[in-house]
Amino acid sequence: MKQIQVLKANRKHKEFIIHANKVINNTNETEQTNGLERNIDKDYFCDNPKFNCLVAEIDNKPVGMILYSYFYWANDGEVLWISQMFVEKEYRKCGVFFKLIEKLKEENKAINIVSCATGDENKRMQKILRYYDAKEINLKFYYKKI
Repeated sequence: MKQIQVLKANRKHKEFIIHANKVINNTNETEQTNGLERNIDKDYFCDNPKFNCLVAEIDNKPVGMILYSYFYWANDGEVLWISQMFVEKEYRKCGVFFKLIEKLKEENKAINIVSCATGDENKRMQKILRYYDAKEINLKFYYKKI
């Protein structure tokens, strides 16, 4: 197996991150928008990024990523919110996801709670979350564009 390198996303990963977002939205049957594509420069490739992103590479080719940020949950304190996790289909079951999670943990040792959401249709991600002993909670998520 080839060496998997995980690093902080940089400008050369921009198109890969946008591609991953589109695949994830399609898998979750989420509305396709171009918000990430439109805002990635001002929201990530800037002096004060609004989110973090780790990218896994094999032979200098991006093959997986985790996009995340933080919020405060009154009952638990600071929470690491995983917005998106993605591994290219041909690199699944090659250890890419585990390397991404390992790096995420290494960079966030002080975090005690990790949270994410996934579509009902995304059975693969649900299986992965159960593997990590993630518990499904019965909250409904709402959002309103303003």
